[in-house]
Amino acid sequence: MVFAFERQEQILNYVNQEKKASVKNLSKRFKVSEVTIRRDLEELANKGLIIKIHGGALTINHNFSNEIPYKAKFSLNVEAKKKIGKAAAKIIEDNDVVIFDAGSTTVEVAAHLCDVKNVTAITNDINIAMVLSNNPNVSLIVTGGILQKSVYTLTGPTAEDFLSTVHVNKTFLGADAISINYGITNRTMLEIPIKKAMIKAAEEVIVVADYSKINKKVFAHVCDLKEIDKIVIDKMDMEMEKAFEEIGIQLIIADKNP
Repeated sequence: MVFAFERQEQILNYVNQEKKASVKNLSKRFKVSEVTIRRDLEELANKGLIIKIHGGALTINHNFSNEIPYKAKFSLNVEAKKKIGKAAAKIIEDNDVVIFDAGSTTVEVAAHLCDVKNVTAITNDINIAMVLSNNPNVSLIVTGGILQKSVYTLTGPTAEDFLSTVHVNKTFLGADAISINYGITNRTMLEIPIKKAMIKAAEEVIVVADYSKINKKVFAHVCDLKEIDKIVIDKMDMEMEKAFEEIGIQLIIADKNP
């Protein structure tokens, strides 16, 4: 007898390996009813481990043009994001004014912000705002805007207009995908004007992203790499490291800077 949690683990491994799977094929493979498979997929989707679609499921990393819910993002590459957050937070100096883009990696930067004084932080991310609200050394500004509930992000004209009025030392930018040829791309169009405004507002733009985002592109173009000053990442192979350095981007590799 196979317990439900064991079957769901096997289903998750299969979906991640194959990138997508149908209810019908999963039913045949695991020798259970389609009703049972749909229930398994629902539970995996509720945990943020897969993306449930009509008739089946997609691996999270195969999702090309739809925003991944926050709890799904938060469960991916957790240790890598913490390393990145710790390394990126060291870039922030006393009296800096910084923007934190929304995201599960940028929230780790905010969470590791310590040993600095009189920092002013601007964000459109409710989770980041909650983290920073408990930091006595940070003056917090939230952009305002329309809440995207699945990702706890504020978007829309109010946020865009506010960001167009500020000038900051550093922007910490999240990325769904990073490519030498295609630059920074994002799964949804909705966040693009916000990200562009954050880039324009900053003297220095720092992308924070784990290695799974490298050599990928998704739906919507954010900016070319020439607009990026630094990338903080958990690891990088030598070939890609050289390619980024050749176009003038400073890499901060968390595994080399513990």
